Amino acid sequence: MTLFRNGILVIKRSIPVNVFLFFNLFAFHFVITSLIPRYFVPIEYRLIVQVGLNFVISITLLLSAFFIQRINKVISAYTGSAAMVILTTALLVPNEVFRLASIFGITIIYSIGLLTFFTQFWNDTIPEERGRIAGFIGFIVIPSSFVIQYIIGPSLDFFGAVVLGVIMVLGVLTVVAIKTKKINLATKKTESSIYPEKRTIFFYLVPWAVFLIVNVTLAKNLSVYLSQQLPASFYLFLVAVQFVGVVFGAVIIGFFVDFFGRRPALALSLTLYGISAALGGLLTNNQVFSFIYFVNGLSWGILFVLYTFVIWGDLSNKENCAKMYSIGLIVYFSTTGIGLITQISMPVDLSSLLTCLVVFLSIIPIVLAPELLPPDFIERTRLKSHMNILKKIKRENHG
Repeated sequence: MTLFRNGILVIKRSIPVNVFLFFNLFAFHFVITSLIPRYFVPIEYRLIVQVGLNFVISITLLLSAFFIQRINKVISAYTGSAAMVILTTALLVPNEVFRLASIFGITIIYSIGLLTFFTQFWNDTIPEERGRIAGFIGFIVIPSSFVIQYIIGPSLDFFGAVVLGVIMVLGVLTVVAIKTKKINLATKKTESSIYPEKRTIFFYLVPWAVFLIVNVTLAKNLSVYLSQQLPASFYLFLVAVQFVGVVFGAVIIGFFVDFFGRRPALALSLTLYGISAALGGLLTNNQVFSFIYFVNGLSWGILFVLYTFVIWGDLSNKENCAKMYSIGLIVYFSTTGIGLITQISMPVDLSSLLTCLVVFLSIIPIVLAPELLPPDFIERTRLKSHMNILKKIKRENHG
C-alpha cells in the first residue's frame, strides 16, 4: 500500500510544491513577528509591534477571505512576491517610521499569500487523502522550521535577517513559476455546492478556540514556572522532547484520520493534552516532566494537522473555501497575539487542573459533531481491513 494510494495524479505531483510553499510561509511567520522586530524595532515598542502584527494578520485574513478567490493566483503571486522583496530590502533604510510601515506592508502581503496557499491546497487534495498529505507536510516542515527558528535565526544579524526573508520570498516565486509552467494550477474534478451547517462549524471551532486560549493562558503558567524552576539544560531537553512529540503526532495522525475519521483523532488529542496538564500539576519529577512534554507535543502535532489543513478543508467547497480556512487561521493568530501580553499568575497545581477540566469539556462539541470523512470511505476501509484479517487467518490455517 503506497502512501497516497487513492489519490488523483495532480495530488502526487503537487505534494513537493505544497511542502516547499508551506515551509516558506510557516517559517516566514517567525521572520516577520520575531526576527525582523528584533533588529528593526526599538526595544520599547517591540512587544506592541509583535502583538499588532498578529492582529494585522488576522484582520487581513478576514478581509481577504471575501475576495481572494476572485483574483488571479498566478498574477498575485508574482506581484506579491515582487512587493515583498522590495519591502524586505527597504528595511535596510535607516528610518524607523519607514521600517515600521515596511514591516506591516510585508505582513499584509504575507497574510494574503498564506490564505491563497490554503485555497490552492484544498484544490489539490481530496478528503480521503488530506490527512496523509498534511501529515507528510508537517513531517518535513516542522523540523525544517525548527532549524530556522532555533539554530539559524539566533545567529543572524540585521542584514542576515533581511537576506533570509528575501531568500524565502524568492523561493516561493521560483516554485510558483515552475508550477505554472510544468504542472499548471490544479482543477478539482468534482465540486460540491453544499454548505456545512452552522452548528457543524461551531462544534469543530469551539475545541480549537478553547485549546488555543487555554494554551496561551493556563498552560503557559505551567511552562513559565518550569522554565524558572528547572535547570536551563534540562528545560532545553524538554523542549526537544516536545518537538519530537509534535513531529511524531503529525506523521501518525495523518494516517489515522484518513482511515478512522476526524472525530476520534480530535478527542484523542484533547484527552492527551488534558492528561498531560493534570500530571504537570500533580507530579513533580524529571521523568514525569519528560512524559508530559512528549504527550503535549504529540497532541500539538495532531491538532496541527487537523486544524491547519484537514478540518477546514473538509468543511469547504469551492465557494467558501477561503472563508473556512480563514476561520481557523484567525483564531490561531489572534490567540497568539493575546498570549504575548497575557500572563496568569496562580498556583501551578490549580492552573493545571483547570486546564484539564476546560480541555475535557471542549471534547463535548466533538461528541455532538458529525464525522467529516465520507462514511462510505470509512466503511470500505473497515471492510477491507476485515477481509485482510480473514485472508491472513485462512493462510495460517492452511499453512
